Order: sequence, then structure tokens, then C-alpha cells
Amino acid sequence: MANYQVQEHYEGEKRNTEDSKEERFRKYNLFRILLLYIIVGFLSWNIFFLAFTSSWFEIARITIHGNDYLTGDTIVETAKIGGFDNIFHFNTQRASQNFLKNPWVKEVTIKKILPNQLDINIEERKPGALIYANNHYYLVTEEGIILTKFEQFNNIFKQYVVTGLDIGNKKPGEIIENREYSEIRSIIYALDNLFSEQFYKIQIISEEEFLIFHRNNKIKVRIENGEQLINEWYLLESALQNINLEAMPLQEINMKYKERLLLILEDKQ
Repeated sequence: MANYQVQEHYEGEKRNTEDSKEERFRKYNLFRILLLYIIVGFLSWNIFFLAFTSSWFEIARITIHGNDYLTGDTIVETAKIGGFDNIFHFNTQRASQNFLKNPWVKEVTIKKILPNQLDINIEERKPGALIYANNHYYLVTEEGIILTKFEQFNNIFKQYVVTGLDIGNKKPGEIIENREYSEIRSIIYALDNLFSEQFYKIQIISEEEFLIFHRNNKIKVRIENGEQLINEWYLLESALQNINLEAMPLQEINMKYKERLLLILEDKQ
């Protein structure tokens, strides 16, 4: 009986010793984990601080693609990129929104390339006509979006000049949506494909009457619409060839008669 009690006491001490060791081991592991968190936190903070303050991450190079009309300076100004902008601070979403406020920009993507480069890819809208209205010139796209407004005549993009179109109080960025401009688009398409670089100006007389002005001899051609020009182009081409050969003092060609032309000579009086 006595031997049994001694054995039980020994096993109890052994268990207490093991529990004590396990408890010390847990505390040691906890200490290591806390120490690891402190070290990681310290390193992370220093890396974070270095990334957001070091001149190594200041935007030093900007690569631009797709800008046929907008200059590099205009693009940098539109994106609001300063001289010491940190690449991690730079907000690409906000810059993209600023770009899309410019009527010339149809789409844009901006990518950050570490450590200090921005890659800007732009899809620009293309000029389609130069409209004279309200004593100003408006450069517009084929779809009718106003790209810019000129106080004086400026046709550096070599577009057809359009007169007689009422655009109201439209501003750059807004779109012209009316029947006359839709017909102008049809006429420009016909001229580009059938009489490339021969005409330079389109005047709207009414919804069913337009004048197109020849570039070389200033002859006016009166038409109904772009569809008529496409369907009866051969008549106009033949007339222009004969006029050049015979040096006729022609003032106007009227195509508003089906399948025939009316030639109006200059009045010498």
C-alpha cells in the first residue's frame, strides 16, 4: 500500500514538470511571434516610408502612345503630373477622368511601371469638318463632337469648310445632332471617295439643297444631297473634265435635275 502511494506522487510531479515546460514553451513561442510581428511591422513601415518619400520613386519618365494631335505638354498638363509626383501617390483613375474631359480624347489607359515611369495610351478623336457659325470656326469630328473653337480661320487639319449650319450655342465637347449635319457627313463621304481633294467647301442652302465649291476653278456645284452625288458622280466628273479642256467661264453646275446637268456661265456684264 505504501509503495503505491509513493509511485502516484512521483507521477504527479512528473506531470507538473511537463506542464511547466509546455507553458514555458508556449510563452517562448508567443514571444517569438510578437517579436516577428514587431520586426515585420518595423520593416514594412520603413519600406512604406521609403516608397512614398524617396526620390527614386518620383515620376521621371512618361511614355505616350497614340497622340497624333495632342502634344506631350498638353497631355502632361491634362493628367496634372507635377515635377516631383511620387508614383505611388499618383491617382491613375483621377488622371483618366481628367483626360476624358478633353474632347480630343476618346479613350485612355494609364499604367504605372516601377520605379518611376508612367505609360499613357490614348485613342484620339479625329477631325471631320470645320464649321463656320456664330462668327467662329468649330473643328468637329465625323460624329459631330466639337473638338475646339477658333476665333480666326484656322484649317491646319485640312478639313472641308462647312457654312450655313445652325449649331446653336454648342461648346467644345458637345455634339451636333441635326439632319443637316447628317447630310454633310454623307456629302463628305462622297467627295472623299469620288472627288478626293477637288472640293474644299460645303454650303447649306436648305435641307434639300447644298453647294459644293471646287478647289481649282472655284466652280460651285448645286446638289440635293450626298446620295445624289454618289449616284450621279459620272455626270459631274465628265462636266469638270470638259470645263477644264474648253476653259469655259462657268459659274455654277446645277445637278438638281435628274440625270442631267444645268451649266450656268459667268455673267460678263
